[in-house]
Amino acid sequence: MTKFPNIFQAFLLTGCFGIGSIFLSLSSVKAQDPIDIPVPVIQGTPAQTYTPGAWQPVARINPNQPVTVTILNQTGYNLETGLTTGKTNTQIAPGGSFTINNVPVNSDIVINSIARAAVLDYRIDVQDNLVNVTVKTAAGVAGDNAINIQDTGAIYIY
Repeated sequence: MTKFPNIFQAFLLTGCFGIGSIFLSLSSVKAQDPIDIPVPVIQGTPAQTYTPGAWQPVARINPNQPVTVTILNQTGYNLETGLTTGKTNTQIAPGGSFTINNVPVNSDIVINSIARAAVLDYRIDVQDNLVNVTVKTAAGVAGDNAINIQDTGAIYIY
């Protein structure tokens, strides 16, 4: 059995008493009104293969067919976009669009505002392996930064 000096026992008693009084004082605090915390809501239509849970694709393509991605800039800012492989980097003026043909699966496409930090919101619509990405501005501090097209055909937004 370990023996502690008498000063340590006094500290334990004082510490326990101090903690006990904290609990007593917390129990007498009045309840306050609930606080509304804004929670981002994902809009748009999920992929047809959606099942409840985290990290669901926003759309799907057929990975065995050529994929074309068209980006429409509705932000009011100049955007830059390209594949993360460094190919097809380009600028898109406000109201303009840019098309990337034969996008390989397992690709990431980044879209960013050039001159100003802007919170971006991507809306994706897929028809016959034509991926239309409409880029708008959004309120808040976090936005969309990249589109991921996986070899399974799943499309994710990060």
